[in-house]
Amino acid sequence: MPRQRTILRENILGASMELLRTSGFNQFTARQIAIKMNSSTQPIYKEFKNMEDLKIGLLDYIKQYLIEQVFSVHESQDPLVEVCKNYILFAKNEPTFFSAIYMDREFEAVQLHDFAYENVKAIIEREEGTRSESSINNYLDRLWPAIYGVAMLVAQGKIVYENETEISQKAADIIQAVKETQH
Repeated sequence: MPRQRTILRENILGASMELLRTSGFNQFTARQIAIKMNSSTQPIYKEFKNMEDLKIGLLDYIKQYLIEQVFSVHESQDPLVEVCKNYILFAKNEPTFFSAIYMDREFEAVQLHDFAYENVKAIIEREEGTRSESSINNYLDRLWPAIYGVAMLVAQGKIVYENETEISQKAADIIQAVKETQH
């Protein structure tokens, strides 16, 4: 009877994400992932054809994490403010991870930017269903760079917020400013 696998795809993806959290892509190798799991690289290459295949699987794994941690709305009075706050809070609490997935050229950052954009767009469509597609896109084209810019500066330590209330206020201020300038 063949030996049952003890290290599964989920374990490998979890260890890969944990490595990104702590080291970014500086040490993102099969060997470092294996060390994180206390194993050899063999289980990684049994589950994934190569590192590129692993990154593709990791991209989906990260998207699921972002849906749960950043883009889910929990009975909020203003879901858009909540999601924008969560995004900035993610950059504050996980600066290495945020930088790795949104600013590193090594990863499919464009796909994750599009993913974030589409999730925010869905919230706007739910909240303001009367807007036209072009109006929503115009609004997002001005809103999202401001939110992303603040998050990036927070991840780099250039802007420091002491608490979630300050971050919520910043998100609300940006949203209000964008609404006021919309034609």
